[in-house]
Amino acid sequence: MRNNWMNSLSLNQRLYLPLVFFVVVLFIVFQTLSSYKYIESEKQNLVNRITILSTGIGTNLTAAIQFDDATTGQEILSAFSADPMIVSVSVLTENNVVFAGFNNTDNRHIPTNNAEEIMVKTRGYVFSNQYLYMQIPIYIENTELAKMRIVVSLDRLHALQSSQIEISLYLLVILILFSSFVIRRLRHWMISPIRQLNDAMINVIHFNQTEIVQHQASSKDEISELIDCFNTMIIKLNQRELKIKQTISQLEYEKEFADDVISTVQHALLVVDHSGRIILANDSSSKLFHHSPQVLHSQHICNVIKPIELENFQDQLDQALQGNKQFSHDLIKTVGTKGTAIYQVVSHPLQHKNQTLFALEDVTERSVAERQQQLAAKIFENSREAILLLNSQGHIEMVNRAFCELIGQDHETIIGKYYRSVLIETETLLIRKEILMSLSLDQQWQGECSFFNRKRGVTTPLHLKINQLIDTESNESQIVVLASDISSVKEVQRLAYIAQHDALTHLPNREFLHHYLVEALTLPRSDVMAVLFIDLDGFKFVNDSYGHDIGDKVLQIVAKKLMMSVRQNDIVTRLAGDEFVAVLNPVKSREPILNIGERIINNISQPINIKGHSINIGASIGCYYIEPQDVTGIDSVLHCADMAMYQSKMQGKGRITEFNQLKTVIPAE
Repeated sequence: MRNNWMNSLSLNQRLYLPLVFFVVVLFIVFQTLSSYKYIESEKQNLVNRITILSTGIGTNLTAAIQFDDATTGQEILSAFSADPMIVSVSVLTENNVVFAGFNNTDNRHIPTNNAEEIMVKTRGYVFSNQYLYMQIPIYIENTELAKMRIVVSLDRLHALQSSQIEISLYLLVILILFSSFVIRRLRHWMISPIRQLNDAMINVIHFNQTEIVQHQASSKDEISELIDCFNTMIIKLNQRELKIKQTISQLEYEKEFADDVISTVQHALLVVDHSGRIILANDSSSKLFHHSPQVLHSQHICNVIKPIELENFQDQLDQALQGNKQFSHDLIKTVGTKGTAIYQVVSHPLQHKNQTLFALEDVTERSVAERQQQLAAKIFENSREAILLLNSQGHIEMVNRAFCELIGQDHETIIGKYYRSVLIETETLLIRKEILMSLSLDQQWQGECSFFNRKRGVTTPLHLKINQLIDTESNESQIVVLASDISSVKEVQRLAYIAQHDALTHLPNREFLHHYLVEALTLPRSDVMAVLFIDLDGFKFVNDSYGHDIGDKVLQIVAKKLMMSVRQNDIVTRLAGDEFVAVLNPVKSREPILNIGERIINNISQPINIKGHSINIGASIGCYYIEPQDVTGIDSVLHCADMAMYQSKMQGKGRITEFNQLKTVIPAE
């Protein structure tokens, strides 16, 4: 029913109804959103205005509240009378006792319900249908002294909403009138010419009348251009009909000659005219195209061959049909019945008939095999990875250019040699045994090794992939070796290690600690971490008495003792001088952390013997627990642990001091 109703509408109605509907809906949506945003803005302005007014009056009330002067407070609250929208104001002390109040005798309000009361306490304000309820705290020196409950009337806001609706209705009426005027003009400009054009097309289709459509010559719009195109089409149709009659008579005359030529050849032969249409096909073409010669007749050669690159083939076909350049064993990719096919095409012009003879042969399998071999050879030769192919006896059968550059030898000097005479530097006895065992079990192995290039005198780290290929029929095996130069990867790893580790103690440095804590604090976690700030006691005396060389050795020994004192998952870093930081993660309870701290202090306090000197130092530790919900920055965490460490020094050194208490306790598994 819906489709029948739509189909029964005239063009005029289909133009008018959607336009009016769209304009009205768009206007209603736009006005609704605008009114909503405007009212919400007025509500927010009202909240801000009352907040500013009440904050100022609340500041004046602080003295009256402190001295319990209700009379003065009542006088100060009378300032709310300047705003007629305020219904009542109450000042409540800490025990919710009314200290003073203000009531507008002209208005009465309804108390808040439970839900509105909760919203007032959480958000500070809530809107009901008739009133705005607000709660403004009164502070003195960042301490809440009292709170002010305010009730504001929304009568003006409701009046504003009514005026918005009236304005919208007036604008809607004006918009509908304007739309009606526009539609009347469109009917004059568009509908009438289209009706004339429609009538003319009906005459062409049903009555074969090819009369042109009359229109105003002065008009230059799209409708006029469409009528001009229609008239041009009528003229060309008449010309085309005349040409078709002439072509049919010519084809009948030449058909017998073409049949004799095509039937004598075994390949698929197609004779096409100057437009590319097939006028004769031999019996062999049915084997190639799976259609009889009668079906192929009059079809365009492009539709029969179905080339993938249609535009390129069309250009070559035009050249051949014009007698400029013929097909000479060209390979054409086509869409065959079994997928992509490749035809070899040869063409020859038949000058006295103004036609062209095409000979086609399916060379798909042969062409695919040749292309796969060429592609495999290019991939093998141009691969960045060094590739080596060994036979079952270990002699080199094939290598690519990258392999020759890697070992510094020419291709001719490598082929036929035993692999160990070329790659002797790449393997040790242990690696060779591992490779042979892996190949016997899994037919593959991969790993890293180093190769010394004799020609360049450099050692290159390599990543090797070795696969054993076994022919199922002859049971002969070949080994393929792929070698990748990973020098740049190793260099990056070395530089990264230098940048994040201390050169003296080889412990992670401040940068490593920063990255570690950033990653640990950024990701969601449920465990507690402990940061221990460790400072050596008496280390300055060591440097002053024995020299910096002895001091450096002491730091190296202390670093080893710290690593032995913590758990496997914990990290120890050196910040600078004699300052170290240990991060213990995760922390299950407080006792293990204190035990680790005591173990660190005991291990460091043990005498150190260096070059006949017995050196005694100690350690003071500050501890800071990072809870899962802790959002303290990294610098603040280290600062807090540092402050706790100084507390340990102030309390006599050689002890651990906690900056904060561990709140989260994870039960033992």
